[in-house]
Amino acid sequence: MTARRSALSLLAPAALLVAVVMLPACVQFQPAVLYSGVEPAPVPERPRMLSLAVEPVVYEDQNDDTVWFQEDTNCTQGRVTQDVVYEGRRAVEVSWDRGAEGCDWAGLGFGWDGWAGKDLSQLLPYAAFEMQVRSKEGTMYGLPIVLTLEDYSGGMGFAYTDNKYFERTFIDEEWQKVVVPLSAFDMDVENLDATNVKQLMMELQGSGSIYLDDIQLVFYEAQEQEPWLVEAPRPSPTALPIQLFDDAFINSNGWGLVTDACQSIEPTQANPSTGSTALHLQWDVRPEGCYEAAMGVSWDRWYPVNLTPIFQRAAVQFDIRLPSGTASSLPIRVGLEDYSRQFLGATLDGRSTPSGQFTAEWQTVTIPLSDLRPGGRQLAASPATVGGAPTRGEFDVSNVKQLVFFMDEQGDVFIDNVRLVDTY
Repeated sequence: MTARRSALSLLAPAALLVAVVMLPACVQFQPAVLYSGVEPAPVPERPRMLSLAVEPVVYEDQNDDTVWFQEDTNCTQGRVTQDVVYEGRRAVEVSWDRGAEGCDWAGLGFGWDGWAGKDLSQLLPYAAFEMQVRSKEGTMYGLPIVLTLEDYSGGMGFAYTDNKYFERTFIDEEWQKVVVPLSAFDMDVENLDATNVKQLMMELQGSGSIYLDDIQLVFYEAQEQEPWLVEAPRPSPTALPIQLFDDAFINSNGWGLVTDACQSIEPTQANPSTGSTALHLQWDVRPEGCYEAAMGVSWDRWYPVNLTPIFQRAAVQFDIRLPSGTASSLPIRVGLEDYSRQFLGATLDGRSTPSGQFTAEWQTVTIPLSDLRPGGRQLAASPATVGGAPTRGEFDVSNVKQLVFFMDEQGDVFIDNVRLVDTY
């Protein structure tokens, strides 16, 4: 018995050694998750009725101080009207032009429920803002409105009225429903307090004229997406080439395709340079009341783009032609705008074309980003401020918002096949 114990005592360490050596080959280790110390926020319980949580009617027929418009009518002209309504007695009519001189902002707001503080926190996963929208005249191929929730501490949350929230693919003179879920609002950037919401504002981009009616909170459940509707992961916004316009703007994130007294920018199927659609730009901003015509496009769904890694080798490229005749230059400034509204651009010069001038034949214009120079709306609006125009150092290459075309004076051109390309 003693001998057996001695043998076992000798075998035990050896067996332990074998087990230690063999374990990694036989056992799959699982990654350990360290406790972060941050407890996930509990999902609020869905209220039985919206009205039990908050006043759902944002705008119905009100004609009181809960509806306001920007006072600067040079930027925003708005009113409550009985002329055109979707339902009831009144609707909201608003026209705007962010390109007008001095317009850093354009918009309107609704302090619904008598400006009471509203708690939307328990509705965030379950509700959406629904509104009836139509154009005042013609067709708009986007609705350049940033819905903005403001709380009573000045915090804000933002959501863009993307075309995917439309009933149809464009806004025309027939009423249609636009539904923007609360879950689409970015509430972290400006620290919105969803428990104490003051108002719903609409920041108006570009220019346009629309009617709004029956704005309300409704229960919302995202429809299960068919595979072809599933939004693909965003590609790298610096992976060149990037097609910004072929037969439509990338991700439908273009704006400015409107017709008004100052400009007419519309898709056309007449003789495109590629594909089936080009853009026909006609403008005359010389009359009083017109400042500049413009269109633009974000190629990363309005997320800020850091162009620093590619700035020295990237270029804006597009095809352009005149309806007839020739021109040595065009009153069009093409460039980049950052999220501080600084502009870095270049005026179109015929020397940038293969023939040395603009003609009625399609030609490709290439503008290296490194050739862009500061100067934008402020420069055009107040020539006396040239000396104080933004320096290139003030343009933030790491915070780029969009590619913009500004049209000055008067003109008529076709543009197609807009892209960012690699010049190396």
